[in-house]
Amino acid sequence: MNRIFLLTFLLIQSLFVLPQNNKISGTIPGLVNQDVYLMKMVAENRTIIDTTATDATGSFIFELPSNFPVGQYAVVSGPSQMIELIYNNENIRFVTTGANPNDQVQIAESVENQIYYEYLYTKGITLYKTDLLEPLLQNYPTDDPFFKTIIAQYNLLKENLDERVITLVEQNPETFAAQIIQTDKPLLPDPTLTSRQQKVYLKLHYFDETNFADTLLTRTNILSSKVVGYLSLFQEENMTKQQLENSLLVGLDTILNKAAVNQEVYEYIVDFLINGFQAIGFENGLEYIAEHNQLDQFCVNTERKKVLENKIELINKLAIGKPAPDFETVDLKGKMMRLSDVGAEKTVLIFWASWCQHCDEIMPVIKEYYNSKNKRELEVVAVSIDNSRNEVETAIEKNGYGSWINIAELQGWEGKIVDEYGIAATPTIFILDKNKTIIAKPGNIDELKKMLTAS
Repeated sequence: MNRIFLLTFLLIQSLFVLPQNNKISGTIPGLVNQDVYLMKMVAENRTIIDTTATDATGSFIFELPSNFPVGQYAVVSGPSQMIELIYNNENIRFVTTGANPNDQVQIAESVENQIYYEYLYTKGITLYKTDLLEPLLQNYPTDDPFFKTIIAQYNLLKENLDERVITLVEQNPETFAAQIIQTDKPLLPDPTLTSRQQKVYLKLHYFDETNFADTLLTRTNILSSKVVGYLSLFQEENMTKQQLENSLLVGLDTILNKAAVNQEVYEYIVDFLINGFQAIGFENGLEYIAEHNQLDQFCVNTERKKVLENKIELINKLAIGKPAPDFETVDLKGKMMRLSDVGAEKTVLIFWASWCQHCDEIMPVIKEYYNSKNKRELEVVAVSIDNSRNEVETAIEKNGYGSWINIAELQGWEGKIVDEYGIAATPTIFILDKNKTIIAKPGNIDELKKMLTAS
């Protein structure tokens, strides 16, 4: 009877055994009693997911939940030190040689990160040496015997990197590190080619080792870095912004076509491209993505797909040449106003905030031009995203912005007009003609001045 009871007890107890949690632990000598942060790295976004503190020896531990997702992370101990890590369901333990950015990292536990850091070291040394050889390859007399020595050394570095990556991947085929390494490996062209020939080669073969069907890569910054590197091949010296935008469209086409093999990866790439082009104000790129994306070929209606479709709809709605969405509201003086009733030849519609430092740079420029024109020529409609009426009114009075039309919904980023225009950053500016058609969306002071002085 006692044996049966014991077996029953052990069986019940085993049913409630939780999966073993993993840890990320480290030691950073010299970093005593300081906060360290665990950050998730996806595309260009870094999100703090946990915080702990070092002890008197510079050691710390992050306790991870059992469902902690596979992906790329970083331990950040200050504004300049970031230790990249790969998490794939194992304990990670490392030691650095100090608290400075250039100090080395030694992985004491974690197969994934031992592989990854061996690759990072080999890659770093290779690129450092090939960068030193590049000027010689471009400028050294090709008929000199030493030129052959330079070529041989460059090719040896390239071959050693290729062979080490092949070995790491083949010996560790099931690891997440192998997937990252294969995608990240630098493409080094034939050094005997001219600069232009090398660029042509890179454009043709840049994504040869990139598996766009690998959804785990969307949990890293590897794909986004690869995309940025590829698009940089389409930039030439002394290009105007317009020329650069037009050149990038060719690269965009290639990226969108290659990424279309997998819905999750495609959504990741499209989202990254949209956010990137919005950040730098490349309207041609945004409109190209909106027109040429292939989201409709995917049948699964994911949450990200819905968000992207809304973004694309907004891009189309706010494209240059389209009528600005009309709105009716009460301004800060208590007067009812409608955007379409503004009678000026040109209207500056700006979304700003009293706490926005960039607004403090660009608003005085608008004020200067506004004061030099009459209201038939130029009107300004300033929509504040402040939550506090007192703060926005204080900023208006202090800076002398009271002459134009000021609107404050006092709902922050949740205001109806803010939502209608898809505002995600301040300042955001639209230049409208007399019919309230969008004629420009300047992203900096120079573009704004150019549009305000244009006839």
